[in-house]
Amino acid sequence: MQASSPQSTDYSGTHSRKRVLSENGVYEAGQSDVMQTLAQGVTYNFVANEFVLSKSRVWTKVYDPASQNFITRVPESTDVEVQNATVAAAAAQPAWAALTLSKRRSLLLNFLNVMKQSSSKIRHCLCVEVGKTLVDAEAEFERALDAVETACTVSNEMSGIHHLHQSAEVHTIHQPLGVCLTISPFNFPIMIPLWSIPYALITGNTVILKPSEKTPSATQALAECFYRAGFPSGVFNAINGGANVVNTLLSQPVVRAVSFVGSEVAGERVYDHAKATRKRVQVECNGKNHGVVLEDASKMKALYAIAGSAFGAAGQRCMSLSVAVFVGSTKEWINDLVTLAKSLVIGCGLDPLVEVGPLISQAAKARVEEIITNAENEGAKVVLDGRNYHVPDYPNGNFIGPTILTKVHPYMSCYQEEIFGPVLCCIEVNTLEEAIQLINDNRYGNGCTLFTSSPVNAQVFQRLVNVGQVGINVPILAPSGPVMRTANKDSFLGDQHVSGRTSWQFFAMTKTVTSLWS
Repeated sequence: MQASSPQSTDYSGTHSRKRVLSENGVYEAGQSDVMQTLAQGVTYNFVANEFVLSKSRVWTKVYDPASQNFITRVPESTDVEVQNATVAAAAAQPAWAALTLSKRRSLLLNFLNVMKQSSSKIRHCLCVEVGKTLVDAEAEFERALDAVETACTVSNEMSGIHHLHQSAEVHTIHQPLGVCLTISPFNFPIMIPLWSIPYALITGNTVILKPSEKTPSATQALAECFYRAGFPSGVFNAINGGANVVNTLLSQPVVRAVSFVGSEVAGERVYDHAKATRKRVQVECNGKNHGVVLEDASKMKALYAIAGSAFGAAGQRCMSLSVAVFVGSTKEWINDLVTLAKSLVIGCGLDPLVEVGPLISQAAKARVEEIITNAENEGAKVVLDGRNYHVPDYPNGNFIGPTILTKVHPYMSCYQEEIFGPVLCCIEVNTLEEAIQLINDNRYGNGCTLFTSSPVNAQVFQRLVNVGQVGINVPILAPSGPVMRTANKDSFLGDQHVSGRTSWQFFAMTKTVTSLWS
């Protein structure tokens, strides 16, 4: 299909505003608030600084996971709409790259300030659409800010290095790749896109975000922040849809780098497609995170940490502890863990007393319940059963209570699969060495934790365990800001890891220039 020019693209049904270039060369936003004119109950694409109502014939309804109240409709964007987004991003990239680093950083700082001004709206969106508790929504928002702030500090590292070589001068320069694609999951719709987008932007690339179709409102709020921050047209774009939209985006030659966080099945497809078309790609996918409890651990601190990590966010975190490995006599602590899990308050995330919210959808709830049932059929014991959990004020909510399985063996499906729900598998071993071997035999390498009071045991564990992110007495392994995520084994595919101070290198190509002057 022949790509149309940005000037000839039909943006009927769009909302835009004028961009003003200030004296210091930074684009400033106009005064009108276009968000007041957008129709309610429908999600817009964001292309070339315009909120575009899709002409798709296929729309999916999104519901509040706690109440099942209707929130919005999200389109399966058409191939033409996807191409419009890539054309806009490609057209904007040369001028964006031509701006100085300080000007691009200034716009990111503008974006940061707009996000802070929109804090209440964004956090409310996370609670209503994702089902997060108020505490979890606040945590995601703060980590998102942290990611942007870190990206704003790396510009000095991007100036390259000069070397003296006899009479010649050798220096490196870093240049943007072009158009970069970010594909993000439902569970952290604000934070995870900002693991990659600020780094892509500050290096001079333009970006297309394809968010999860389960949480489109959060992305629209993010687009509004870019819009209000005064970014030039086409620098940031967001296009909605499912697998077909992803495939169409990946097939675009102008897309040169892909950052993906999500399920293993989708991640492998994205990786294979990207590599086949010689794009840079980073894919972070499933995990099965183990928490090993030694006899010298602080009992209640360890149990509280495990419960918070396993059941917080309804278990919908790739860094949740989903397997508790009890070493020696610590298996006797399981009853206390059950008592603690029973005390957790379950309900709508907007309630400040709630500690565990709903799962994202009815399909997700059905899948988790099926995994629990299958585990029981395979011989596991359900010592705490969260199936058929009833929240009085929300009878239709996607709730599953904290669930604890014992007598779990590595061959069981509940251990082999990432459950992505409030389910904890308990395994008993005799020694630390057995626990390490269990973790190393698992095909995932997202994270693991050791609970101990012994520095010697901690040193042994962190040296011998084959997992990318290791915690010592840390319940949730979630690096942020300047710390790079370092998942390994089947939890990561790609050229360079996601997030962290050095992740800008993924979005830049390095040239070495040797000069000799007589």
